[in-house]
Amino acid sequence: MALSTSACGDDGSGGDTDEGADEVGATAGTETESSESETGESSSESGSSESESSTETESSTETETETETETETESSTETDTGTETDTGTDTGTETDTESETETSTDTGADPLWISPNLWYAVEDQLHYIEIDPADGSVVQLLSSTITTDIIDGFTGLTMLENGGLLGLRVIDEPVTSQIFYIPEPPTDGSEVEVEVLGVVPDNLLIEALYTDCQGLVYLMDSGTNWSTATGNRLIRFTGDYLAGDLGYEVITDLQNASVADIDDLGPGIDAMGEITDGQGFAIDSGTVYDFDYNTGTGVSLGMGGTWAIHALGGPLFDDGVARLYVMDLDANLFEADPVSLALSPALITGPAPAGDAPAGWSGMTGPLTECESTLPEPQ
Repeated sequence: MALSTSACGDDGSGGDTDEGADEVGATAGTETESSESETGESSSESGSSESESSTETESSTETETETETETETESSTETDTGTETDTGTDTGTETDTESETETSTDTGADPLWISPNLWYAVEDQLHYIEIDPADGSVVQLLSSTITTDIIDGFTGLTMLENGGLLGLRVIDEPVTSQIFYIPEPPTDGSEVEVEVLGVVPDNLLIEALYTDCQGLVYLMDSGTNWSTATGNRLIRFTGDYLAGDLGYEVITDLQNASVADIDDLGPGIDAMGEITDGQGFAIDSGTVYDFDYNTGTGVSLGMGGTWAIHALGGPLFDDGVARLYVMDLDANLFEADPVSLALSPALITGPAPAGDAPAGWSGMTGPLTECESTLPEPQ
């Protein structure tokens, strides 16, 4: 597991894991309440001219000729000025002319939800990794200072469909799992406030957060300690957690799971390359499992990363191919083959923290593309 900074030793690169590296600990932190900005659209329409012209002749032999010419073009250009111009002319011949051109960038979805990106947080820094949709490489890594006081512990993160980040900070002395929310994560390195939502009830040791295909949020309860399966459960929020209702229900008893302890939960990639939620990738101190969240059974794929894993769906990339990413304790980010777990060279290395935490002392998240859920329906 990932809970004590003094017990970290796994190099996360696919080799042996040093004893004790499976726990990541806790120190002290920052809390901010985030502001949400929204860009809307205004429009200005320019242009329509109308002229009408009609000619009608009628003879005593009851011959009637009517000529009507009608041309319609409508033109409108949307800008942010909100102005409208209209001109019209009317003649004896009917002619309607209107021309319309409309440009809109409103896709109906948050930009972070429809582009490839990854997030993690260590100490008072929130890190944004922009991924290139052309080939899955890293474009840039930008760090934002969290200005709110939150617990300085291991971080779990999950992205919601609105592009906001739901976060977790956990320590084991005393046992505290604090939930916070960042409605609009900054992608420019600017400072950020987080909204502290509360502490998970019943003194649970929560190490990871996870969003399914329906947008429901799950938590990995590590039970009695950070290194065994005793008391492990997959639980799910049942109330309005963004309003501070952190009530939960148990989805899966993981005490007899194939994985002793799970540090981060990620969606899966099936044989067709589609994203799945009931079958996903779970990581335990560098060992990656193809894991069934419904039954607690899984198959070890090998070693890669340390505590952070996430899969990004094919629709986020130009070639339509889903990609799996892992990060090690030194904040080296790798792309991993979803079948063999073969690792790419390090795509980027995150910055060293100001304190004594490992640079990669965090889970990792990103957007979840459209998929069909195989996890239980809410009761």
